[in-house]
Amino acid sequence: PATLTVLTGYSGQGKTSFTMAMVAHLLKAGVAVTMGTFETQPRPILERKLRAAIIGCNEHSIPIPSMAAADALIRENLTIIAQMVGEDQEMTLDDVLELARIAVQRDGSKVLILDPWNEIEHKRRKDESETEYIGRAIRAIKHFMRQHNVAVWIVAHPSKPDQGNTKSAPGLYNISGSAHWANKADYGAIVHRIDKRSPVTDLIMDKVRMGLPGQEGLSRLVLDRETSSYRQEL
Repeated sequence: PATLTVLTGYSGQGKTSFTMAMVAHLLKAGVAVTMGTFETQPRPILERKLRAAIIGCNEHSIPIPSMAAADALIRENLTIIAQMVGEDQEMTLDDVLELARIAVQRDGSKVLILDPWNEIEHKRRKDESETEYIGRAIRAIKHFMRQHNVAVWIVAHPSKPDQGNTKSAPGLYNISGSAHWANKADYGAIVHRIDKRSPVTDLIMDKVRMGLPGQEGLSRLVLDRETSSYRQEL
């Protein structure tokens, strides 16, 4: 609780699949989650992926008899914040945090996930640089998480690699916008696949703030698409 986790990785390398697996674990453990999804459509894509992760099946062959229990779990423990209005009325960070506050107070949410950061409408003040804005935004997020004692996870895209080279994993300092992402996060994680066609996924814990549980390091995971879950590579 009351920690900020930043998750990054290049496009198409498994951030959404990994996030869905984590959310499924939380929901099955009875932890209420609020998820701001601004890139993946809640229906049918997110719903399908989350059902599969909860049931433990392929997302394209979900057994109908198991759907009711999975949907009940989602209904009881998950609150969705989605961008459903026109582009001229996009949600700002203040809008998202207000909806998250309601979810915390009404539904008991303990985790807030924002995926991805760049799809939120960011309104900078006059003469405010992007770095200054991100610093201010992170301060607002940290105030929210401490006030309500919730964990906040932000999925943030890195800058595009030089000459399109995605063989090497990005670092927290490669996240678009500001070094604040690396400096102000309590936890920093990177999801990376050397080969997009392979199920082998590196989860790199690039930062664990001193005094918090966990440690920095790399876990090599294998995505089992038939169970929508990960196992550690032997």
